[in-house]
Amino acid sequence: MLSVSTFVFNSLQENTYIVSNENLDCVIIDAGNYAASENEEIIGHIESRKLKPKMLLSTHSHIDHVMGNSVLSKRYGIPLAACPVEREYYDKVWMYAEVFGIKFTQDMCIYPSIDLAEGEVVKVGGDELKVLYTPGHAKGHVSFYAENDGFVLTGDTLFRRGVGRSDFPGGSYEQLENSLKNVLYKLPDDTIVYPGHGPTTTIGEERRNNYYITD
Repeated sequence: MLSVSTFVFNSLQENTYIVSNENLDCVIIDAGNYAASENEEIIGHIESRKLKPKMLLSTHSHIDHVMGNSVLSKRYGIPLAACPVEREYYDKVWMYAEVFGIKFTQDMCIYPSIDLAEGEVVKVGGDELKVLYTPGHAKGHVSFYAENDGFVLTGDTLFRRGVGRSDFPGGSYEQLENSLKNVLYKLPDDTIVYPGHGPTTTIGEERRNNYYITD
């Protein structure tokens, strides 16, 4: 059985998640830790609970979701997995940091070494996260669905009563609409949504009450 721990990091209030099981295996999703205190917080959580990080997972490569990858990869010797479409953005992510007043240099960015494809299953010990391709906010955006445990990590595709912007480079409103209507809204209504920003919600609540995109 998988459980989710949530951390809110950096100036953009990004949600970083640790998904772990009872055997203490874990993956870290969208590591946005940036300040020294944030690094200490997430590392302290991992080590005080004796968790065993296996992989870094990325929903997409926007700056607020990738700043902690290098620190955690080096500390635990773990790879980063992402949709291969996002690779082209890793060359530019440090440039976008400047727009937000974030000091982030190219050498602070690590590149994915594992490609994630639609329908692929990421193993967390004996538990599973299914990769769902959900572009629109970003060209290679993916979500992670724990069917057996009833939750989905949606990155910036779906928020509580909101959706991610589609006007960034690689974004598309039509793709975002399709990702909502034909992928995420097809999940069971009681599926818990862990978004890239803001509080949790459920698929049913958003399908009924999220007026940005309706089915």
